[in-house]
Amino acid sequence: MHKTKTVLTLAACASLGLWEGLALAEETTGDRAPLPKMSETAAPFTKPDSSVTLGIGFWDGDRQKNGMFERVQQSETVGILDADINLRDDASGSWTILKARNLTAEDREAKIGYNKQGVWGVSLDYNEIPRHAPYTVLTKIIGLGSDKVTMPNPQSNGRGGDFHIGTDRERFNLESFRFINKEWKFNLGLRYEKKEGTRHWGRGSAPEFMVEPIDWITRQADLSLSYLGKESQLTGGYNGSWFENAYSVVDVIRQGDNPATLANHTYLSTPLDNNAHQFFLQGAHSFTPTTRANFKLSHTRAKQNEHLATADIVGLAAATAPTNLQGEVDTLLATVGLTAQPLPKLRLLANLRYNDVDDKTPPWLVVTGGTQVHSTPMSSETFSGKLEGTYRLTSGVSLTAGMEHKDQDRQIPFGNDTNNDGMDDERFVPFRSDLKETTYNIQVRNSLSDTLNGSLGYQYAVRDGSTLSQSVKILGNTQGKIAPFFIADRVRNKLRMAMDWNPMPDLDVQFVFENAHDAYDTEDEPFGRRRGEARLYSVDVDYAFTKKLLFTAWYSHDDNKMWQNSGRWDQTTPTIHEADKFSLLKDRGDSFGLGVRNQLNPDVKLGANYQWTETESIHNTRVVTDPTNPGNDPAYPVGLNPLGSITSLSTKVNAFLEMANVGPGLLRFDYILEHWKTNDWTWQFANGTPFIYGVDRDGSKVLARPVQTSEFVGLRYTTKFQ
Repeated sequence: MHKTKTVLTLAACASLGLWEGLALAEETTGDRAPLPKMSETAAPFTKPDSSVTLGIGFWDGDRQKNGMFERVQQSETVGILDADINLRDDASGSWTILKARNLTAEDREAKIGYNKQGVWGVSLDYNEIPRHAPYTVLTKIIGLGSDKVTMPNPQSNGRGGDFHIGTDRERFNLESFRFINKEWKFNLGLRYEKKEGTRHWGRGSAPEFMVEPIDWITRQADLSLSYLGKESQLTGGYNGSWFENAYSVVDVIRQGDNPATLANHTYLSTPLDNNAHQFFLQGAHSFTPTTRANFKLSHTRAKQNEHLATADIVGLAAATAPTNLQGEVDTLLATVGLTAQPLPKLRLLANLRYNDVDDKTPPWLVVTGGTQVHSTPMSSETFSGKLEGTYRLTSGVSLTAGMEHKDQDRQIPFGNDTNNDGMDDERFVPFRSDLKETTYNIQVRNSLSDTLNGSLGYQYAVRDGSTLSQSVKILGNTQGKIAPFFIADRVRNKLRMAMDWNPMPDLDVQFVFENAHDAYDTEDEPFGRRRGEARLYSVDVDYAFTKKLLFTAWYSHDDNKMWQNSGRWDQTTPTIHEADKFSLLKDRGDSFGLGVRNQLNPDVKLGANYQWTETESIHNTRVVTDPTNPGNDPAYPVGLNPLGSITSLSTKVNAFLEMANVGPGLLRFDYILEHWKTNDWTWQFANGTPFIYGVDRDGSKVLARPVQTSEFVGLRYTTKFQ
């Protein structure tokens, strides 16, 4: 890793030096001056290797899970075509590059670029990013993936054809720059992205299968002008984005129903077209070699003005509902920071941040009748500041201490007050208008010896604020008695320890331990999160037996727990409190890996890696059906079963053999073995049979393979040239 950083640093320094020299030569003489003599260290980077790789591979088996972001999910023969072309014209000081990866696959990437060092440059990137759902749906629903969907009648009980859920994303990215002179530089970036396909959705309060049709186009533009001086740097510019959705609403109707009857239709809304525009200015100035200030100022206006398609459907929308959301959010961000070293052993850091989110969207009345519902625009204003200092003590010990404070004023949405009692008749969840959080941290770093370095850090954070606001719904129904976790009172303690042990030149051991604990105030509301814990252990070992034989190993363990309280109410009479639930949710993960690399001789290299990962999600819940007298309840009510844990195991082995000087190039053989196993019951009924959506409605069935094993063998040939 250290060698890689050194190489990259040298290459960057060589490039920057040439850019400045060439720009100055053109500016002063109009003709290109002779190139400066390159140092022996930097000279090799002016003539980098180019390469082209051709090959073939074969996948055998199932890999719906491991192939989610690739084209291959089952047995298939694949071609391999990669390229890395780097051409330099010494006379003009220009570079032409062409890079390509996976050109024959669905997740292909390509880049072509040209730059005249220190003058101008342009590049065009192309990426394809697939995403496949790791399961298959059997369904007879007609029109999935469009805005006109017909449900089967009668229901099909999952005996329809296969339907695969997934998206394909294509992205074009154009980047260019121009040096106006040695201090000023102009940058332009343009991006076009198209995303097509489907993703899992749903409709109605009952489980009914549906997919969201996706046909999105996103455009972005980034322009900036930068000044780079000896003491000051300044950048200003514009960022813009435009989002377009080909579908505005999805119309769902059952087969055989009269389409002229409004009640036979279900209309599902999709994301609306929107755009955002940001202007920014940021910079820094060095007052002295040890004192530096920086700032950033930006203003963003985001709008959503698309005509609402539901407004054109007679009898559907309320008369008070808008035909256009008139959504507008203005965001102002201002930051200022200062770093200083007033004493040789003392370094200070301070910054202030102001963020104002002004939601100007009107509070529309979108549902009328017995229960009224308004849209809820929300604004907030946040001030935050941080002060931190580091002092180097004797014997290689450094002490860092700091404090950060955040104060946020939040808008409380107010929907409707029909009886003029000053209470909100719509809101079920408490809010608070003021939120404060203060974080203290301290860290000690110590070079214990020439071979052992370590650090120990502790963080303490307190979050509280104004009294949680109430409403008629909250006071009249205990379902609203929940403190949202992101604004609830909380105390956080976090400890982190890291050590780096290098007992001999060829052995390096790194160890990290983290422990965090969150405690939520139980007096705010009876339901919500009560406590949280998180632990992480990891160890990494690198050992070089010889200069040609490298061994690596690592292990990590993470354990996350959350205690929370909730309840259940009668579906027909919400005021009837049926039960309380006390849950302990756990997520545990263990990962282990081994690797070996061996350079048998100058022409032969081989290596192998083994990775093993196991994750487990545990749902421990105690149900009390008599909340007024919990002692009378059994451990779990008769006829009800707790949710089982979900355990997933992933194993991967890969090995390679490289042989150089095979003709003009290098021959490589790869082997991969993947195995994934789970007892995930998400798509199953309690008896283990496949889950069926709405047995009396659409009957779609979801199939997920609990065990998936696949193998890959590939052969590729790489030729290098200059």
